Amino acid sequence: MELKVKVGDTFIDFDPNFKIYLTTKLANPHYLPEIFIKVTMINFTVTRFGLIEQLLAEVVSKEKPEIEIQKSELVTAISTAKD
Repeated sequence: MELKVKVGDTFIDFDPNFKIYLTTKLANPHYLPEIFIKVTMINFTVTRFGLIEQLLAEVVSKEKPEIEIQKSELVTAISTAKD
């Protein structure tokens, strides 16, 4: 089965290996939620350490999702804990 994608008024062949990388000079771009669920956003305006943390979090969420779930639960538990 051949997959097609409509771009404007034209249908073109779809390659499942296709990837696109977009950049912006906007300091704080706003995108619709429909965009955020389909893409990976990386903020390169952070410090080197912050960028490493962002990229590590992306790798962990893909390679070891159970660790990412455990981290999220831990952060939630800490943030809701009473002093």
